[in-house]
Amino acid sequence: MNETLLLLDLDGVVVFEAEPPRLAAVEILLLHDLLGDLLKQARVPVVVVTHRSKAEARRILQAAGLDSGVLSGIMAAEDLFWAGLRHQGPFRLARRGLRKSLILPVVEKQFGVPRERMALIDDRLDNLEDMLAHGLGLALLAPSLMEESGHSLTSFDVSEALEAFRNWGGSGRRETIVRLTAREFSVDPWRKTGLNTRRQGRHFFNLTRRVGQAARRRLFEKRA
Repeated sequence: MNETLLLLDLDGVVVFEAEPPRLAAVEILLLHDLLGDLLKQARVPVVVVTHRSKAEARRILQAAGLDSGVLSGIMAAEDLFWAGLRHQGPFRLARRGLRKSLILPVVEKQFGVPRERMALIDDRLDNLEDMLAHGLGLALLAPSLMEESGHSLTSFDVSEALEAFRNWGGSGRRETIVRLTAREFSVDPWRKTGLNTRRQGRHFFNLTRRVGQAARRRLFEKRA
């Protein structure tokens, strides 16, 4: 089997959500120019995996120019929730939360690619560690930061990430995390989408996630 699959986080990898005082108002900023073209040229199925609701994710991806011609799928909070409920049950889901590894069996079934031949680019170390612990083939850590003045962003070079993905090529699990080189970029006008997703964010699964996080802190962390 030669097929591989690239999983992309949304926030911190495709876009950055900036908040006051760095910007005047909450706004989604684009992290990469011509991202859709680069992903098309890579000739690999790409699936976004995010903790945002599907409505939020679609709105953001539209602003980023990533449509169905670029992406093979979107796995959002709803998908994580139902996967966790099905595979772990309500108690374990409530205790562990919407971890991204919950979606691995779903992605395997839907795309016919085993998890050891999948790679994930994510800006959160805990997400990558969780995915590796559950059999992911390659984990790429994206730097993600906005300078206090709001004039510059720290992110990564998409070409470097895709080269690391190609060099790996699905050839066995790599259990150490690859840290992508931090690059500083100015917040040029083309990065500003004028978008915030407050309306799309008022969603049942977002509310469920917030309630679940509060419940875990109160019920489980105090017992540790």
